[in-house]
Amino acid sequence: MQFWRVLALLLATPAVALAGEDSQVALGRKLLAANNCNGACHQKRAPDGNALSLYTRPDRKVTSLPQLHRQVERCVANTKAMIPPDEISAVVAALNQDYYKFH
Repeated sequence: MQFWRVLALLLATPAVALAGEDSQVALGRKLLAANNCNGACHQKRAPDGNALSLYTRPDRKVTSLPQLHRQVERCVANTKAMIPPDEISAVVAALNQDYYKFH
């Protein structure tokens, strides 16, 4: 009986971790949309005028998860976006899952 309880606990643990990760990604997506993070600022910086191409271009400036975090902090500070410091990691999680795919 004890074996099954331990096994159930071990199997449930990754699901809990993933649920927390998914909620971070969902929050990050909401923050990106609410603050128009893919709007005119990115559009004028993108060579092709497509705001989202900044994330997917081959010569992108951000090449690691720590760099992505620093870039999001810079963007928030420069645009005075209403994203609290403790929620920047949610924005990073959303961008990473949707575009960057860093491990």
